[in-house]
Amino acid sequence: MGYRKSALYTLKYAAEMLEENEDFLRDCSIEMFSEDGCLSAYDGYPATELSETIVVFTQDGIDNLRQIVNERRATGDAPPKPAAGNLPRP
Repeated sequence: MGYRKSALYTLKYAAEMLEENEDFLRDCSIEMFSEDGCLSAYDGYPATELSETIVVFTQDGIDNLRQIVNERRATGDAPPKPAAGNLPRP
């Protein structure tokens, strides 16, 4: 088995990488589970079920997210892809 990069990517990072709207990707990620590469991270202690989470993806998760986006786009269940100049910048 080969070396596997251990990194997590935020929803913001995935949106910039895939050139998609962050809210649309959040909606797409709802149907993903940890085995799909989508995880929730807590940024405050103590974490409760009411705590807001940060959505993060593994590399496989980004690949799975890309597939969900493509499927939703193919069925017409996706907003227009934002123009490069309309993406949020840090």
